[in-house]
Amino acid sequence: MSSAIIVRAHLPSRLEVLRRRSVPDAANGVPAHLTMLYPFMDLEALNQEVRRAIAVVAQRHRPISYQMTGPHRWPDTVYVGVEPEAPFVALQADLAAAFPAYPIYGRPAGFVFVPHITVAEGAAVDDRRTLEDPGWASVAVDAVGRRLELIASDGGRWERIWSLPLGGHAGRRRR
Repeated sequence: MSSAIIVRAHLPSRLEVLRRRSVPDAANGVPAHLTMLYPFMDLEALNQEVRRAIAVVAQRHRPISYQMTGPHRWPDTVYVGVEPEAPFVALQADLAAAFPAYPIYGRPAGFVFVPHITVAEGAAVDDRRTLEDPGWASVAVDAVGRRLELIASDGGRWERIWSLPLGGHAGRRRR
């Protein structure tokens, strides 16, 4: 039982096909996204106090206009980068400050957060077809991150639990 705070992203359709084929969690309902906090709280710990704390952070940040870039690669991940990175870094830092018991990716203090949208993990990273996929030709897309979403899984499919607009009022619970 786990949860995550994300900013949902909408990849160009051909790149989304590659992501669904190359990211195992995509088959379990995890949308294309920029991770803000993961792993986060167990499902049972999510309450109105937690929701209010996330909403307070969301209200301090305006929607984020960005452009997708890539492909980029780490040893275990192929991803879409975002420009500018600074608004996502600031948003993630505010969430980390609000929830210090949940460092992103469980990493120690000093970890450098790089905002990104994962497109491939595991064996797909080393498959040359991943970086040669024609979907990368459409990656230079302008986008806007408008909401924080809390998604969770009880061990099966991931579902959106809360959607909280940036720079606005709290959204409705979706469960």
